[in-house]
Amino acid sequence: MLKVPEILEPYLVKRGLTLAEDKTKISHLREGFDFLGLNFRIYYSKNGHKTLIKPSKVGIQKSRDKISDICENMNGNNVDTLIEVVDPVIRGIANFWKPYVSKEIFGKMDNFIWIKNSKFLKRLHPKKSKKWIKKKYYLPYNDGKHRDNWVLTGPNNGLHMERMSWYPIRRHTMIKFNYSPYDASKSDYFANRR
Repeated sequence: MLKVPEILEPYLVKRGLTLAEDKTKISHLREGFDFLGLNFRIYYSKNGHKTLIKPSKVGIQKSRDKISDICENMNGNNVDTLIEVVDPVIRGIANFWKPYVSKEIFGKMDNFIWIKNSKFLKRLHPKKSKKWIKKKYYLPYNDGKHRDNWVLTGPNNGLHMERMSWYPIRRHTMIKFNYSPYDASKSDYFANRR
């Protein structure tokens, strides 16, 4: 029986490519594998099986480290600046993870970010009470879609720190068979996909 690298080799050689031994891993989907910060794995249940794609442990840790580094490097800055710097990072991570099984991770990341914000505020106002900090920085928030009393708000510019759980999980939808973005009659279909 041929192995996967032996099957792929002629295809790759035609294109001037080779498999790098140190970067190639062949595993069964039962074991799962990580690729681009995501974990691909098959899960079995009494109803059958399902392949799920989730953020990988390494990808989650890298995201946590990035947010943690930003919060620590923002010492000496105000809350408005912290929000301006952290919000695009939150948005980027959430948009990357939202097509996958991420809802639980979003909640955990929101909790992690809240802890980092609390530490930042405690360093900013070491002699102030938690009650004073809540009253000044955690104003009631309601944008029509999300309502909360614990959203970090900049006192000067009124910006709010976004939450990952505000991003809905949206699975990727395959393009319909025989549809092309170059077909003018299908322009509405492709505009709606964006």
